[in-house]
Amino acid sequence: MTTSLLAKRSGGRLALLLALALLLIPYLHALATGQPETGSAGLAALHSRAESVYCAKGSTPTGTILLVETLLIAVATLLARGWKTHGNPLQEGLARHGPYLFVFLLLTTIPFLLAWRTGSSACTRGKAFFWESVFIDVFILAILAISYNLLFGFAGIVSFGHAAFFGMGAYTVGLLMKHLAFPWVAAVIVALLVGVVIALIKGVVGLRIRGLYFALFTLAFAEVFFLLAGNRILVDITGAEDGFTFAVPDFLNMTKNRLFFYYLTLVLMALAFWLVRRLMGSPTGQVLRALRDNEERARMLGYNTFTFKLIALVLAGILATGAGVLRGIALKGASPNVLGVGFTFDPLLATIIGGIGTFSGPVLGVFILRLVEQMLRDTVLTLGSVQIDIGERWALILGVIFIIIVLAFPKGIVGTLQEQYRRRKGG
Repeated sequence: MTTSLLAKRSGGRLALLLALALLLIPYLHALATGQPETGSAGLAALHSRAESVYCAKGSTPTGTILLVETLLIAVATLLARGWKTHGNPLQEGLARHGPYLFVFLLLTTIPFLLAWRTGSSACTRGKAFFWESVFIDVFILAILAISYNLLFGFAGIVSFGHAAFFGMGAYTVGLLMKHLAFPWVAAVIVALLVGVVIALIKGVVGLRIRGLYFALFTLAFAEVFFLLAGNRILVDITGAEDGFTFAVPDFLNMTKNRLFFYYLTLVLMALAFWLVRRLMGSPTGQVLRALRDNEERARMLGYNTFTFKLIALVLAGILATGAGVLRGIALKGASPNVLGVGFTFDPLLATIIGGIGTFSGPVLGVFILRLVEQMLRDTVLTLGSVQIDIGERWALILGVIFIIIVLAFPKGIVGTLQEQYRRRKGG
């Protein structure tokens, strides 16, 4: 193994350790400077001590430390990418993973930036508290988009029924906890196994059909679950069209511990992103790219394309089911809309906007779609004495923005920028 390859591998580990250290510093500072809640003891006293610092309204030392760390990582990444020296693991790690580390730290800082800008707290009801719920929704949908991009962007499998995984994740974890009193861990595991079973059924039966016919098969498959969820015959179990609610442990209760749930979904989104990156960098990922580009040629080279497509479908199903589980726990309930076509076309649109077959494109697409939608819903434009409620026509405006992005970036934002960068580098 070459020195350069060793430096790259150890650089990735160093970047991960650096991220963990940077995240621990503000918490340890809050732990050392905070005041424990009266009457608390043990671990509860330690946690309340830290909470008294980072849950304060307005500007907090925790937010300041995180912001400074984010800026330092940005500068260090630029330096590492500008003055490369082979064999330096930390420099290799920052050059390759620094941009992702910067984005992760920035997203970690956002609740405190919102609290500072709005004079509210990141832990109690207020503007920051509300926007945290918006970002939680974005993170969950980003996991769904990552899973869809694994199928569509990297394996070339078009599916119109991806919502079946997402919806069944929410329904399974909720029904098990509500009717069978499953512990949350067991319910999550069973829900993921259900996602695997659905993927295997769809794969074994449907992957022998190609192109548009497979896409229509997946749409019909998902529609079966949608109709069952809304059927009045199952009203005592699923609540039919009204859905149902269920209780979750306090630490997973988004209303009581929203900041914790924010970080939980952020970390899981980062793990999903890392998993797909590692997969596509492996020999299996190279075969998936090959069969996407030319399945017949991959088959002629001796690869069992059915097996590799089934692997992609199962992994994408697990990720999409996990996103559905998070959605169900976040809302403490589920209704038939989580099985609707909207949760198939939203990740599809996000993938197209961001860039099909890119790693960060689908995530960026979800951020654009959801955050722009939220801002348009709450916008009232004042022109002199005339007020125009943009929120009444947000869908039309969002559609126009989508058309403009597609025309300006024909391969998605990330895909088009990457292509332009490669052209300039080649020239």
